Amino acid sequence: MKKIADMMLNQNIQQIKTESQSALLKEKSIQDFLNQYHLDASIMEDYWVEFLDYNDDFHTCQSCTSLDSCPKDNPGMQKVLTYYDHQVILELQSCPFGKAIEEKRLLLDRFVMRNVSDELLLTDLLSLEIVQNAASLSPNHQNALGQILKYSQSPSSQGLFLHGPMGSGKTTLLAGLMNALAKKNKRIGFIHFPTYLIDLKASFSTGDSEYAMEKLLKVDYLLLDDIGEENITSWSRDEILLTILSYRLLNHLPTFFTSMYGYNELKKVYTLKKGDEIRANTIISKLKALSIEIMLD
Repeated sequence: MKKIADMMLNQNIQQIKTESQSALLKEKSIQDFLNQYHLDASIMEDYWVEFLDYNDDFHTCQSCTSLDSCPKDNPGMQKVLTYYDHQVILELQSCPFGKAIEEKRLLLDRFVMRNVSDELLLTDLLSLEIVQNAASLSPNHQNALGQILKYSQSPSSQGLFLHGPMGSGKTTLLAGLMNALAKKNKRIGFIHFPTYLIDLKASFSTGDSEYAMEKLLKVDYLLLDDIGEENITSWSRDEILLTILSYRLLNHLPTFFTSMYGYNELKKVYTLKKGDEIRANTIISKLKALSIEIMLD
């Protein structure tokens, strides 16, 4: 014979369950789920715990304002009800804040060669202040912006060469373009060239393959930032820079550059000593073949 205490406990649990189910059925999100899959309310009898768990999580998410304020053990995730093979299933999915983080991660993964900050790589071209205020720009900046926006819509095999003084926005503009190309699911290389040469030389003794030139040579789009500012030696000029330019030109791979110097000034920069004019001229001729020169104020 069942004990009276057990019977009363079972009755209380059933009463709580009945009242809870009644309350759950008044929730719009649960009504929408039942209507979506043409389910009768009686299904809640078998999946009460799942519905209850979902509803608690749903209301927690409704009051959330940012990923930083998320009170959950797994921030950025939310519980979602689905119906499959005649079963109600509770799944974990990314919430809108979590999706934004995931999208950033996927975008950064497309920068397969990089030695600059994530913040720079995540530069959104159309959100840049310089784009918003295009009408007030100088003719040179308007020309640069026009070329960049055109390229983002219709990429070609010839890249761009932006040069101008420090603070003219050349790196930021091309960062926005690289970001736009990455969103097209392209493999991008974004290299601050002076830093890359230091890391590359150091990798010879450590065996670190992160800076291997092979990866850099073959990306869909490559940006070499600040060329002409590196510690120029015959090694950096002839074995590294010239190799990169020659390979990408031969294989019709779009390449972009920023520099404080224009083509003609770079010719002097890369002439290390008397007799180097041929090497310097070769570099400039390949730069011209690879890119369109654009001067910024």
